[in-house]
Amino acid sequence: MNISKIVKFGVIGLVTGALAGFAGADQERTSLVHDILSETDRASFLDDSSSATVNVHGFTQFRWTYNNVNTDGVDSTHGFSVPRTRLEISGNLYNWDYVVSGQWDDGDSFTLKDAYANLGKFQVGQFKSPFMKEVLTSDTDTLATERSVIAQEFGQGRSQGLQYSRDMRFGTFTSAYTDGFNTSNGAGVQNGYALTSRVDFDVNSWTRAGIAVSHNDLDTTTYNTWTADATFSAVEFDINGAYVATSDDDWGTVWTASYECTDKMQGFVQYENGHLDGVDTNLSIVTVGVNYALDKNVKWTTDLGKSLDDIDSGWDLSNSGWNTTASDGELLLRSQVQVTF
Repeated sequence: MNISKIVKFGVIGLVTGALAGFAGADQERTSLVHDILSETDRASFLDDSSSATVNVHGFTQFRWTYNNVNTDGVDSTHGFSVPRTRLEISGNLYNWDYVVSGQWDDGDSFTLKDAYANLGKFQVGQFKSPFMKEVLTSDTDTLATERSVIAQEFGQGRSQGLQYSRDMRFGTFTSAYTDGFNTSNGAGVQNGYALTSRVDFDVNSWTRAGIAVSHNDLDTTTYNTWTADATFSAVEFDINGAYVATSDDDWGTVWTASYECTDKMQGFVQYENGHLDGVDTNLSIVTVGVNYALDKNVKWTTDLGKSLDDIDSGWDLSNSGWNTTASDGELLLRSQVQVTF
């Protein structure tokens, strides 16, 4: 191996090491991104004749949230946050395609997100299991400011394992053997596993559908779950519907409709409804919003949601901005600017 290749592979190692262990202050974070971009020029790190390439991408989201729980004696809350700042390195290494990404959350902690490699039809490492379509959609491409509460409650998250994908005449088949839903970075139990398969159908030029099933055996809990979704597109108008259920009699559904008002602006409305076993009141939330492209790499999203019933503490509210409440009428206003590079 010549000196040039040694230097290049050395830099790759330093970058990967930085992703794995970096959790410094904002100034150090900015310096790291600047140095990496200077070396890569946002493109292939190595020349075309080399057997390895490195590409650097990422995004950050800056959000303002206002929440009114509509309960006497409980004050409204509002404030700014940076829910996600992600750095992703991808490329090719001796015919293997790889992706490594990490993310700083609003508390300034750093977490490994994706870390996988592809060779042909096989994928190994840490990745999203092939289950709910809304979860498989990138954080940068979600219609609303945040994924639905239904997706956060029933979604697969990331896990570690092996995946097989194959293009079929009618669409795509994907199957994975992993440590179980939401078990990234060693969060799973010993001897736990999940078997998950998804099929996506190209029904016709304006309709696409998908169905997935999964068996999770996590020692402390064992359950089966399935989901189905469909997308209808006609010129500037889109309708998406999804349903998910578990063997524990829990279920949820999400419906969205969007319209491209102009080449830069898209309006949408979303309704989500769900049930948890043992909870008397179902989740019921309606959200309206708009996306506006300030630039090809800058998206501004603003949405307003209202709960049509109380929100039980059993729901995974995560970064959604919703709060547990014993009365209906909770209002949530979110406005976010997203920058990708």
